[in-house]
Amino acid sequence: MTRTPSALTSLEHSLAGRRTIPQAIRGSDWTVRLLAFVGLLAVWQIASMLMGRLLMPSPARTVESFVELIETGELWDAWLETLFILSAGLGGIAVVGISLGILLGRFRLADTFLDPVLTGLFMLPKLALLPIVALWLGYQEPAKIVYIFLFGFFEVLFTVRSGVRAMEAEFIEVARSYAVPERVMLRSIILPASLPFVVTGLRLGLLRGIEGAVIAGFLLESNGIGGLIFNAGVSFRPEVLFAGLATVAVVGISINVVLHAVERRVAPWTVEQPT
Repeated sequence: MTRTPSALTSLEHSLAGRRTIPQAIRGSDWTVRLLAFVGLLAVWQIASMLMGRLLMPSPARTVESFVELIETGELWDAWLETLFILSAGLGGIAVVGISLGILLGRFRLADTFLDPVLTGLFMLPKLALLPIVALWLGYQEPAKIVYIFLFGFFEVLFTVRSGVRAMEAEFIEVARSYAVPERVMLRSIILPASLPFVVTGLRLGLLRGIEGAVIAGFLLESNGIGGLIFNAGVSFRPEVLFAGLATVAVVGISINVVLHAVERRVAPWTVEQPT
């Protein structure tokens, strides 16, 4: 049976239409997000009118306060202090979390030995650990770095461990059948296969680390972005408080978007595609 030119043309148009579906879906996603943002601003404005500016500043007043914080340098100083301790904490999270996650995912005996302790620490409310951290390390930057570490470490650890465990057993068996050394297997098989989980774990750990940095600014030495928000609350400056919270949200969303893009780049097969 031969295909006529008209049939081929119809098929080409159909395939072209299918190729445009993902782009159309992505476009509609951004439209929905924009509408959600506009709706949030509308609800915020209405709440400000009902509750009063002392309790709920308007979006316009919050933007004005944001501009003032930038002009005075107060916001920059707060975020520079936060980024310093955040970088130190996240460096520890990445090194220890990834290494220990691979170790526990690869060697069942080590996992059996450490799992009860790690699970117990993970289940503890992180706020309950703050007095112990303050007692041992004081209220300065070292205590904040350790607190950030405690917030994000378990996200990286458990995600990487799950990734190593989920790796296809056939790959390991084939490598063993060819007497591949453990070091080569780790570098050539385990690390590439677990890379998507590493990126996901780092994304979750980073977001949790930001949360820990803000809380540490509340309850330890009041500096950084957490201290800025806390001091604005106790001094009844709600517009500064909301401007600080907005910057935390923007930074968190930006990090999430960037690491999602990295995840799509290093492991595109793990990202859900529109159908």
